[in-house]
Amino acid sequence: MRADADKAQLRRHMLGLLRALPREYVAEQSARLRELLRPVLKTENPLSVFLYAALPHEVDLLPLISLYPQHAFYFPRCLPGWRLSFHRVTDTHTQLPPGAMGIPTPLETLPERPVRQADLIIVPGLAFTASGHRLGYGGGFYDRLLAACPAVPSLSLALPEQLLPTVPTDEHDHPVDRVLT
Repeated sequence: MRADADKAQLRRHMLGLLRALPREYVAEQSARLRELLRPVLKTENPLSVFLYAALPHEVDLLPLISLYPQHAFYFPRCLPGWRLSFHRVTDTHTQLPPGAMGIPTPLETLPERPVRQADLIIVPGLAFTASGHRLGYGGGFYDRLLAACPAVPSLSLALPEQLLPTVPTDEHDHPVDRVLT
C-alpha cells in the first residue's frame, strides 16, 4: 500500500510541475527530444511505430509523422478492461479528434495493428529513471502492454524535469528499454 500512496503523491507533484512549465519551453524540449530519435527513425526500412498524442505538458510527437513519412504511426484508443488498441494515423488534423479528457484519440475506423507487430513503442509517463522505470498516470495501460510484448523495443522521451533518481514501483510495473532526455 505504501508504494500506491507514494505513487499518488508523486503523480500530483509531477502533474503540477509539468503543467506549470511554459508551453514554449515544452515545445523547444520536444523538438530537441524528437531530434534524439533521428538515429532510430532515420532508416529507409519502414517501421511500425506505436506512440501517443501528447497532452500540453508532454513531449509532442505529432511532427514525427511528417518528418518520417516512410514509417507507419499508430496511436492508442482506450478499450474496456484497461486495454489499448492502436490505429494508424496519417493525418493528425482529421484523424485525431479529442477523446476522453481531451486526449487526442484516433478514429475507431482507422486500420488497427496488433501490438506484437510493432517495431517500436514510445511510452508516455510522468516521471522516469535513467534505467527505464517509469511512473505513469495510474491506469496500468502501458504496463499491461509492455508485459504482453516484451520483445518489442520500447522507449520514453522525458523532459529534464521528468528524470528522477528513483520512482516508486510495484511488481506489475514494467520499465521501458531506454529513456531519452
